[in-house]
Amino acid sequence: MSEKATDILEQSAEIFLRYGVKSITMDELSRQLAISKKTLYQFFTDKTDLIEKTLHYISNNKGCEFAKIHDMGFNAIEELFKVYQLAYEMIRKHNPALEFDLQRFYPSIYRKVKEAHRKNIYNATIENLVKGKTEGYYRQDLNEEVITKLHIIRVENFIHNDLLSVEEIHSKDFFEEVFKYHLYGIISPKGLQFIQTHYPEFIHH
Repeated sequence: MSEKATDILEQSAEIFLRYGVKSITMDELSRQLAISKKTLYQFFTDKTDLIEKTLHYISNNKGCEFAKIHDMGFNAIEELFKVYQLAYEMIRKHNPALEFDLQRFYPSIYRKVKEAHRKNIYNATIENLVKGKTEGYYRQDLNEEVITKLHIIRVENFIHNDLLSVEEIHSKDFFEEVFKYHLYGIISPKGLQFIQTHYPEFIHH
């Protein structure tokens, strides 16, 4: 993909994340990106094509961020804390309007995005759990498959339900509680000891 096309995707991602996709026309996009509509159509067939490629671009970027953490040689607990920080930043930028628009007006793109997102969380969670068991930081009797599915259900449902307000979902205290819920369900005594030494602020009071 050309540098110009990547630049358009990067800026379109910011616009869609902020305003959703329904209200943004190709005219509005070309105006906000300060390029002609002709240039826009040089790289993208239509609005649907641009939306799909933009979401793919966002998803790839997220994947790269998580892959960087995975490749840095952390142990399973350190990796989990890094992922938690990154996930919190992403949740804060999450705009329910974008998801609502996609679900309603671009259902096939929405399904693809959701499936890709679910697959990424599934693979990353399973890998982390296996690693933690091998290192002795996680319970030896935990069932990776069950914990991973529970984790995905939790992540997907706290974004998509009417019990929580957007403020609660974006709140650091709320997100920390969700993280602790996962963490304390999987660590071994050795894992707890590691947390007491390296992350004392996460210990029960």
